[in-house]
Amino acid sequence: MTLLSFNLGSINLGVILNLFQICVYNFYKVGLIKVNRFFKSFGPGLLVAATGVGAGDLATSALAGAEIGVVAIWAVIFGGVIKYWLNLGLVRWQIDTGTTLIEGAMHYYGRVAQYAFLVYLMLWGFLVAVALMSASGIALHAILPIFEDAGRAKIVFGIVLSLVGVVMVRYGGYQQFEKIMSIAVLLMVITVTYTFFGLDSSTSTQMSDLMVLPRAEDWAWFIAVLGGVGGTVTVLCYGYWIKEHQRSGESGMKTSRIDLGVSYSITVLLGVGMVVIGSNIRVTGGGAGLLVNLSKLLEEESGEIAGWVFKIGAFAAIFSSLLGVWQSVPYLFANLVNQIKTKENPSVIDTGSNVYRRSLYALSIVPMLGVPIGFARMQQLYALCGALFIPLLAVTLIILGLSGYVGHKPRKVAIVLNGFILLFSLYLVVKLAF
Repeated sequence: MTLLSFNLGSINLGVILNLFQICVYNFYKVGLIKVNRFFKSFGPGLLVAATGVGAGDLATSALAGAEIGVVAIWAVIFGGVIKYWLNLGLVRWQIDTGTTLIEGAMHYYGRVAQYAFLVYLMLWGFLVAVALMSASGIALHAILPIFEDAGRAKIVFGIVLSLVGVVMVRYGGYQQFEKIMSIAVLLMVITVTYTFFGLDSSTSTQMSDLMVLPRAEDWAWFIAVLGGVGGTVTVLCYGYWIKEHQRSGESGMKTSRIDLGVSYSITVLLGVGMVVIGSNIRVTGGGAGLLVNLSKLLEEESGEIAGWVFKIGAFAAIFSSLLGVWQSVPYLFANLVNQIKTKENPSVIDTGSNVYRRSLYALSIVPMLGVPIGFARMQQLYALCGALFIPLLAVTLIILGLSGYVGHKPRKVAIVLNGFILLFSLYLVVKLAF
């Protein structure tokens, strides 16, 4: 009788364990399907957000909030809308014609433009890579202060993180890259949200300042914030990411509208949060250094946890930008070089090709020479290079839209809006330069 009871108990236990295993497996399978669907719908947009929001953007938004108040929020919103619209134009071209915007533009402009853009891309790539290595090094030093000399820490950590980024991009694959970048976006959102709601301030009373127009002396900050929101040259990279997802037709266009809407909504929310934070806490410095100083001030005002949350979130923002540039900008070089050499338009850029790998290595190694140098002037050149790209992109979309290119039929309202962006961007570039 005892033996029979034992056997029946064993059978029941085995059945229960099998049922539990089946439930866990089905739960995991359903969850995995939902995760994969999420990345299929929003993955490229999250990459845009992670790559476009870096140390400079967060720091500039915070400084603008400290200098001119919450009126800088309008610059964040307007900048996000402009980048969203330009990216939609890029997607429309690619879906209509089956070619990337670089392929269409370089084919239309000719050989001289191809080499000119290659030089521009090399200069911009060098400057942005130096800035990202330095900023990453400073941000990691704030978390791991194992060096007494901050300058030395910046160099060592910056070089190490650059090499780590190369390994992750080279051997991690696109899907792993996408998931890592999505986690970085989540960390950024948590950081800014936690910091925003942790502030002991009467934010509601400041919202009335939104109704005040920027003063003449405020325009420099307004331009800096507007230009930095959502990236500059990296806007082009979205086209290669949606190629990885094989988007096409009107369904691909619809998905991209939603995808980019989510991306730039996150970008704008992060920028708005940093403006409000900067308007409540007086911060100094620039780039990653400003973010480190801000984390110390938050630690003094709101406690050690707040400081650490901000340090980790700031590092996630900066390092994700580095990863995004390391993964995406070689697409641009490979696409451009292939067109110069063969005049062919490949359907998908092979990330295992020699030209992609060499571009990745050059982008991540050559700028190491600039990390030890004081590069305040280089940062100014980088800002100017980035600012020049927006009117170039706008005028290209206008010219290609009017060219009668086979398959591409942009709406007239799109051309008119691109014309407005062109004129407004040129105005901002002139004000920035002079």
